[in-house]
Amino acid sequence: MKRFIASCIVLVALFTSMFSVSLGAREAYTVENLDITIHVQEDGRLLVREDYDLNFNYYRSSFVRTITPTCHVPIQTEEGVVYQDYYFPITDIQCDRLLSITQNQDSLSVTMGDRDQTLTGRQSFTVSYTVQTTDLHLPEGTQMLYWTFVTSMDTTVEHLHYEIHMPKAFDPQEVFTSTGKYGDVKNTLSTQVSGNVISGDLSQPLQDNELATIKVNLPNTYFTFPQPLDVSLCASVLSGVLLLAVLLVFWRFGRDREVFVDVRSEPPKDLGSAEIGYVMNRYASDRDLMSLFIDWGSRGFIRIRDCGEHFELEKLREMNDNNAKAYERELFDTVFQSGDAVSETALREGRVAFSIERAKRMLERSFTHVRKRHVYTNSSLILQGLMVILTLVPSVIFIWLATFETYYLWQFSLRHLIVTFLLGIDLAGWVVLIRHRYILSERAFFARMAVAITVGCVLLSLNAVILFLFGAESWAIILYLIVTIVLFFCMLYMDKRTRQGDEWQAQILGLREFIESVEPAQLKQLQADDPGLFERLLPYAYVLDLADIWAKKFKGIEVQKPSWYEGMEEYDHFDAFLFWHTFQYCFYYMRQNAVYRPPIRDARFLPFSGRILPKRDRS
Repeated sequence: MKRFIASCIVLVALFTSMFSVSLGAREAYTVENLDITIHVQEDGRLLVREDYDLNFNYYRSSFVRTITPTCHVPIQTEEGVVYQDYYFPITDIQCDRLLSITQNQDSLSVTMGDRDQTLTGRQSFTVSYTVQTTDLHLPEGTQMLYWTFVTSMDTTVEHLHYEIHMPKAFDPQEVFTSTGKYGDVKNTLSTQVSGNVISGDLSQPLQDNELATIKVNLPNTYFTFPQPLDVSLCASVLSGVLLLAVLLVFWRFGRDREVFVDVRSEPPKDLGSAEIGYVMNRYASDRDLMSLFIDWGSRGFIRIRDCGEHFELEKLREMNDNNAKAYERELFDTVFQSGDAVSETALREGRVAFSIERAKRMLERSFTHVRKRHVYTNSSLILQGLMVILTLVPSVIFIWLATFETYYLWQFSLRHLIVTFLLGIDLAGWVVLIRHRYILSERAFFARMAVAITVGCVLLSLNAVILFLFGAESWAIILYLIVTIVLFFCMLYMDKRTRQGDEWQAQILGLREFIESVEPAQLKQLQADDPGLFERLLPYAYVLDLADIWAKKFKGIEVQKPSWYEGMEEYDHFDAFLFWHTFQYCFYYMRQNAVYRPPIRDARFLPFSGRILPKRDRS
């Protein structure tokens, strides 16, 4: 009895599994009838219409017609039949009950159906589209019509009827059809020729993933294909016109006047130490604002006590409209808002760092909002912003035309513009680097320049490879590289200075030259005439990154001990270089604390605006 029950269970399980396999193998739908009509134009275009009669065996949300624009065309050569790939762009897609169209360089999928409804039973669909064929460049200059009726259909096509309306007469003996999977050639598709019309039907159904193709050999003058766009010539002409226009604009609005540098031992009369950074670089930095602490000490506003493990700032006198500028007062009042003595911990509070940011903006506005203090011409600043975009235009023109001419897909062209986008990021790095050229040391400047140049060359090379792969001429690729590089440099140096800006730049460069090249004998005489020379120029040397050089210049020269710094009482003799060596450690930690920005939750200011300072305690 037990054996009988076990045998029944095994039979039921076997039957169930066989039934499941049978159901799983059943197709979701079948193509009961497919009518294809193609009107061939003299310029090689195929106007295709497909009418589907489907029978859905299961509920489906949609019907997807996948069209492959890449054709594997058999070409007869001396070595035999060779399959070559040709891309025929597909456009003007129209259909009833359209849901979506998805297209890439490999395939085009048209999804049809009814929104919020399922498909079952017998359904009909119609889809039409245009195929732009091209000259296949066959041996002996002949032409060919080649098209695949059915591709990538994972179901059975029970019946297929096609009609091809040719534009003019042809040889009926040169019409060939084939069916079957790729590499498996069968002949189950008939052909009949009546005048200029080719028609035929399937003699047996097509199984899933089987193809049905037609090939018509034609004389070499049958089609008059449209001349393809000469991408190399068009892109080169457009880029050349752009370059010429930019050079003319640069000559008129961006070319700096020649600056004559006169070595001088005095800083510009109207500029403080923090302001020379903006004049040279067009923006204010933390370093510029930190030089104020040295300047304040030299001018008698503060005293710095260096206790080794910590430091303290002491306010000696108040600032007002007569003895200090607005951006100085902003930072000074914030630093000493809690009292006349500020510890290291108090300087580390977030309000100081945010006050430095506010002081930077105030410093910059003191130049941009006062006409007579403008450092750069308004026209050149606007043009430099525009040039950041224009420098990338040749890359966009060349790559867009080359890729779009091949695939007629803007999405595919955008993918190849990623390298151009990265080139734009590198371009921004060049701008920042050039603006730092007077602040960075020579070694640091050239090291970073080498990195920027290397990255730029790699990205330009990648764009050149893309153009080569898409058939651009070698001379056009070389022209593209030359135009882009010239635009690079026009953009970098487009920020033309005003006459006042030129005058200030010459004075600052003269001061820089003096600090770097002054001879000991000359410096000794100047120090004797002006005992405060060392500490008066120290904040300017710090902004110019020449403080070490400036301190070394005073080796063996008697210098007054700065009254605003306490931290070298253990030394009997004051030495300028020893002072700077000692003070810069203290000053380093001052800077680290002053620019420290605590986490948002600890800063006690509104997080949605970085420029809103903590509310000051006025009690």
